[in-house]
Amino acid sequence: TKTKTQTGRSMLRALFESGKRAARWQVVLGRGVLRPVAAHPTPALSSPFASTGAADEITDENRENYRRRLLYRSQQRGWLELDLVMGEWASKNLEALSDDMLLEYSELLDEENPDLFKWFTGQLDAPDNMKSNFAFRKIYEEVQERMSAGNYDSMNRTGAEWVRGWNDRDKPSS
Repeated sequence: TKTKTQTGRSMLRALFESGKRAARWQVVLGRGVLRPVAAHPTPALSSPFASTGAADEITDENRENYRRRLLYRSQQRGWLELDLVMGEWASKNLEALSDDMLLEYSELLDEENPDLFKWFTGQLDAPDNMKSNFAFRKIYEEVQERMSAGNYDSMNRTGAEWVRGWNDRDKPSS
């Protein structure tokens, strides 16, 4: 007799070879049943940290939890620079924000890391929807202020090479 794992594998192999497609399939072990699972989970259940857009509502019951989620998303972006900048800003300011401002900040957190970094540092011009976002403006101003406070000699000149090659020690200095 076949084991449950072998039965599940053979069913999946047969499904794959038949060319049928589904987002996900669930094998009910011991019964020889293969059934499709919903392609897209309900937004409210998909992730406790992702914004669900229009479905987000802040109530008295979930306000503190919502703030904690935003703080977590700010501090755990995956880019150290953004973790520090956005996490520090969020820890200082989230408590004082109104519900509308929390939702607007959540929209900022939905943006991609490379875009946010380039917008904050002024490498790229931010789109209009970000320029009108209060949190973006505040963080942008803070980043620009910190960048201007540095030593001018240690800053990269616009258009200049900022990454040096592996053999710089062999090149004559200019």
